[in-house]
Amino acid sequence: MSKSEHDEYTSQLIKGLELAEYRMLRDKAMRNQTVIQGDGGTGVREVSARELFTKIYHEPVPVF
Repeated sequence: MSKSEHDEYTSQLIKGLELAEYRMLRDKAMRNQTVIQGDGGTGVREVSARELFTKIYHEPVPVF
């Protein structure tokens, strides 16, 4: 695999993971659920998916 193929594969993989995270968080926000979020260290906390979705994506939570 060449360097350019590797870079393209990596780019597509990251885009796919970002899309999956967006959809998961949007769906949990629509159902008024919570998510577990790591703080970068050893701690974790439970946060509202609605608050996190609007904070990260600057969009209102869709209604179904």
